[in-house]
Amino acid sequence: MIFLEISLAPVIAIIIYFYWRDKYEKEPLKLLAKAFMWGVFVTIPVILVESFICLSIKCVSSFFASIFLKSFLVAGFTEEFAKFIVFVLLIYKNKEFNEPYDAIIYMVMISLGFASFENFSYVFGAYVKGGFFGSLTIGFVRAIFSVPAHTFFAVIMGYFFGLARFCNSKKLETGYIYIGLFFAIIMHGFFDFFIFTKAPIGLVCMALTLLACGLVALRAVKMHLSSSPFNHKE
Repeated sequence: MIFLEISLAPVIAIIIYFYWRDKYEKEPLKLLAKAFMWGVFVTIPVILVESFICLSIKCVSSFFASIFLKSFLVAGFTEEFAKFIVFVLLIYKNKEFNEPYDAIIYMVMISLGFASFENFSYVFGAYVKGGFFGSLTIGFVRAIFSVPAHTFFAVIMGYFFGLARFCNSKKLETGYIYIGLFFAIIMHGFFDFFIFTKAPIGLVCMALTLLACGLVALRAVKMHLSSSPFNHKE
């Protein structure tokens, strides 16, 4: 039970924050929960695909080429594309998606479902290797870095999906969708790449990437909330 609590604590805190920010027209809890659970479910095929790709690139001898592929292809593309597919199938044409901010909160729910499963696997694995304090350490580190990172990538993608859904041009709609997916993949890739270098400068760059994504995400949330059609403030 303790593994679940350590894994879910940062996730629950972030969910509460984004639900609280949705102050003009709350989303139905049932659909939010469904988005979260599909984020959990999609983790399983993603892990299988990532394992297959990792086996395929084992022959790459260059260290930087190897971590580049693991960061941008294995983690960045595979994970963000899976979340994108869930969003498109479950949310994009749903009648509850009726304001730009909705894209952010649903994308965050999908991403946090994914992060929850991933968190649990890392925390449990750390317990097997290092006992309770090992799992607590991993849980704390992931709560500070990995869970917020998944959230920020989701906000960035969701921001552009919100623009896409409510623009008046099919060409612009397609462009916004591709831009959102692209930036989520790229930011995720850089975040993981800096971690995989295992160098002090790499960790500094990772922290700076996370900070930059966080600032962009906060700005994106503010912009979509201010443009809500349910905001009747003058």
